[in-house]
Amino acid sequence: MKRVLAGLLVSLSVQAFAQDGYKIEGTVRNPNPGEKAYLAFINDRGVAVKLDSSAIADGKFRISGKATDGGGFYRLNVGGLPPAILLIEGGETLLVETDAKAAGKPVTKVTGSKNMEYFQRLNAINEGFKAKVDKLNVAYEAANEKKDKVTKQKIEKQFEQEQAVVVQQVKTMIPEMGASLAALYATNFLNQEQDFAVFEQLADRFEKEKPDVRMYKAFVATVRRVQTSRKGLALGSPAPEINLPDANNKIVSLSSLRGKYVLIDFWAGWCGPCRRENPNVVRLYNQFKNKGFEVFGVSLDSDRKLWLDAIQKDGLTWTQVSDLKYFDSAAAVDYGIQHIPFTVLIDPKGNIVATELRGEALEAKLKELMP
Repeated sequence: MKRVLAGLLVSLSVQAFAQDGYKIEGTVRNPNPGEKAYLAFINDRGVAVKLDSSAIADGKFRISGKATDGGGFYRLNVGGLPPAILLIEGGETLLVETDAKAAGKPVTKVTGSKNMEYFQRLNAINEGFKAKVDKLNVAYEAANEKKDKVTKQKIEKQFEQEQAVVVQQVKTMIPEMGASLAALYATNFLNQEQDFAVFEQLADRFEKEKPDVRMYKAFVATVRRVQTSRKGLALGSPAPEINLPDANNKIVSLSSLRGKYVLIDFWAGWCGPCRRENPNVVRLYNQFKNKGFEVFGVSLDSDRKLWLDAIQKDGLTWTQVSDLKYFDSAAAVDYGIQHIPFTVLIDPKGNIVATELRGEALEAKLKELMP
């Protein structure tokens, strides 16, 4: 019985590694002596963070690792060739083929996963579109020099038609991609405003099938924010409740300030425009705090020290809360925050009076409400 249990544990351990682990096996034709392959992870800010490297020996290289948080987008540099983007979720073995001395722009072929298959199909569609657009641009410039408005209008219409074809191709592909990195990448080819229904469907699918994957959670949060914004923080409607920890890790509720006019101030220590607006908020707080005015600061920081230092340096003496989750903050999602600074002014009953008030506009509104 013990032997069976031990074997089962080993099997589960191997399966867990297989699900998270990835392998990259490369073949490089005509490699230059001493060159290496480098793998980097592209983080949320679009910065490539180096993970590993491998020497290219006899035209071969191999890199392996573990895809954390459900994986993401990686950048592979082979020698001095243009980088290749890899979509890695874990559990795949990617086969990379390239030629260090190929004529023209070197082509890197990557196979081994459905993600990469779709990724390269999408890029092929995009390349075809770009080739057509280049020709249209040449024709447009020629028509412009001749001041031929009729031809220019025809070219503009043709561009819209070509663009519509690409969008339709991508929208057709997305359902078959499932809840995958390729589907996430495909949204770059769509217009969020015009094709928002596709974004919503994909967000629902991510939330249902892969709720714990970091990149999908970020996408879902963005879609939910847009949904909230579309519904609008309607004037006269109740402001969504906020329950977040303050600087002492004590949970503070927005509703605890009921009975006063409250400015909900979404900001962050890293946000330049927010920091420049802070002196104005400090001035108005001091001017109106004895008339029933309060400020409820909601920080979208991720660095606790940066947040606390900013509070001290800017002299923010009112209530400050943050879950240190950047734009994934629960409050940011509930309020549909897509940029900061962002303010919501609520009345003593907790209903929304105004949004996006700053500077002179904020001062004028407070004087109107609390003369």
